[in-house]
Amino acid sequence: VTVHGRTERWTVYVEKVDFVVNTVSADAWSKVVWVYGESQEGLKQGFQYRQAGSEEWIDVPESSVVSDGTSFSACIPRLEPLTEYVVRAVAGEDFGSEIHVTTQSTELIPNGSFDQWSLNGKVWQPWNEGGLQFWDTGNKGATTLGSSNTYPSDDTPDGNGRSACLETRFVGVGVIGKLAAGNIFAGEYVKTDGTNGILSFGRPWNLRPTRLRGWFKYHSAPISNVSSDFDADKLKGTPDTGIVWIALIDSDEPFEIRTNPKNRQLFDPEGQEVVAYGKAEWSKDVTDWTQFEITLDYKSTQRVPKYLLCTASASSLGDYFTGGNGSILMLDNFELMFDY
Repeated sequence: VTVHGRTERWTVYVEKVDFVVNTVSADAWSKVVWVYGESQEGLKQGFQYRQAGSEEWIDVPESSVVSDGTSFSACIPRLEPLTEYVVRAVAGEDFGSEIHVTTQSTELIPNGSFDQWSLNGKVWQPWNEGGLQFWDTGNKGATTLGSSNTYPSDDTPDGNGRSACLETRFVGVGVIGKLAAGNIFAGEYVKTDGTNGILSFGRPWNLRPTRLRGWFKYHSAPISNVSSDFDADKLKGTPDTGIVWIALIDSDEPFEIRTNPKNRQLFDPEGQEVVAYGKAEWSKDVTDWTQFEITLDYKSTQRVPKYLLCTASASSLGDYFTGGNGSILMLDNFELMFDY
């Protein structure tokens, strides 16, 4: 460069400019899409989407956008399953890159109506003879000392079909025996270990539902039996609690439940394999059929589950053989929801 007749050597450079807006990722579920973007801080941030083949962009409501400075995200609900969409981030007047995503299918829970049952000796089984086994119960353990304490009932919300009746009952002779909590779960009863059970919790599943909906009735009996794991003086006589919970896990195998205190293994909602979890509990009598919903709380929208776990018990502490003799939880019409 020549300045006033003198030659000088100058270094000319361009300072790096951060991105203005970028769509970092989009994760498609069955009826919702989660979108993630980044932009310079201080700009108005948002998202737009359209169905592939359509030219009309739809703005995601500002109230649905969560911002953390440069990063922002949103859930786009009420979409069509098995449909391709195009999404992009917006910051100020600028648009990010367009990402194509295709929503997944939806699926029913097998025998979510609990209409299908068969009787094998003393053991009631929640599937038709020779049919698909999705659910199982602890009846194989309970019938070693008594009769099935989970069984079908003709009492249903609409008067049609059957429901599942889960009854907590002391099984045995005199004072010799154990409290068996009425229960039903997605999975399989593997075997009886002495007077304890080994269960396989979970059925193969890769979809991501948002909620579980169903119907229930509940009778809460005072807690009559307390294991040494708890303070009997504090629990005995208090109302029993019925429970329904649902979880998605991404481990390579179903989750093994063992109730034997010597090698006990119970499900932990905070376990590293858990993708999502939700539960509902009741400790008061509900005499009329009542609808409930459980919202699944996801640890990550990107993790894809491998197994669906869904469990119900007339006594929430039944894994510890603790509960109220005579507590009854009735269930019907389980349905997975895939939207918000």
